Amino acid sequence: MSLISNNEIFGLDISAGAIRLVSLKKKGKKIVINSFNELNLPAGIITNGEIVNEDKFISGVKDLVKNSKGDKIKTKNVITVLPETKTFIKVINVSFLGEGDAKRMPELVNEEIVNQIPLALDEIYFDWQVISRGQTSAEILVGAAPKKLVDSYLTIVEKCGLTPYVFEIEAAAISRALIDDKKDSQAKIIIDIGAVRTGLIVYDKGAIQFTVSLPISGNKITQTISKTLNIDLKKAEKAKLVCGLDPAKCEGAMLKILYKMIDNLTSQIKKTITFYQSNFENGKEVTEIILCGGGANFTYIDSVLSDKLKIPVKIGDPLNGKYQIKKSAIPNDKILSFTTAIGLALRAYEKKDII
Repeated sequence: MSLISNNEIFGLDISAGAIRLVSLKKKGKKIVINSFNELNLPAGIITNGEIVNEDKFISGVKDLVKNSKGDKIKTKNVITVLPETKTFIKVINVSFLGEGDAKRMPELVNEEIVNQIPLALDEIYFDWQVISRGQTSAEILVGAAPKKLVDSYLTIVEKCGLTPYVFEIEAAAISRALIDDKKDSQAKIIIDIGAVRTGLIVYDKGAIQFTVSLPISGNKITQTISKTLNIDLKKAEKAKLVCGLDPAKCEGAMLKILYKMIDNLTSQIKKTITFYQSNFENGKEVTEIILCGGGANFTYIDSVLSDKLKIPVKIGDPLNGKYQIKKSAIPNDKILSFTTAIGLALRAYEKKDII
């Protein structure tokens, strides 16, 4: 199949609470965002990563595309995402005896995947690439997803009138948007704080090492504030945005209310770092934590986490990763929510063929 142009494909982020799209265009040597949109989804349309109300989902996607801001979307070609909770991405180690055995790499990878994923090979779609290779072993980045899930997403996206060219694991899109692997080889952790769930990505040696889910989300934060202060969710959301974790605002009330949740989050991050350094060959010291997702707009969360973890923590910038997007009409307070959609759209600018 022939290659398609970068301008003839857009990124579609699908999550339980919202859907978002981003279309990029190359102007000279610059990449700019020329189309974007987001639409909040009512509860019950997507549950545990599965689209359970097809009609409302299809209607939502069509509305999202039709009413995109900026240039109108004129293509049906899309790069979209599979739910992080249902997918698998990890670096595995494959051993072999010599050069002759190395030629059996696909077979050896298949044998090791069986040990790593709680599903049979005939129940999953998977892909892999060699990250590094020695004389008797190789590090392999593996991505996998259940066939049933992928097939259902393929069918539903096509019912939306779109042509899916790539289904990508969310962590890959997020990493692409935030990290310039050509300039930085240090071990990092990305924390994507979404409305419904939070994902943690361990990134090192130019690749995702593994991902985990964390016990915190934007909605949980709002619910905790609502319950503690005995106010409705709308007022709790407003208080969250106004006060943040800034000790100088609202008498530091949010930090007191959310202390247990933040403490639990930092504990989980520490455990993840220890697991990585103890169980991965040559696992390096984590030098930085990058926050993204709508929850990263929570004022002072970077400072609070950095103080507790004793590791530099910064708010990510999906416009200034490896590809340096020069222009965006997306409001500054919304840009972090578009990290995945931007990363998906950037997939078309990689050297890998879109076929």
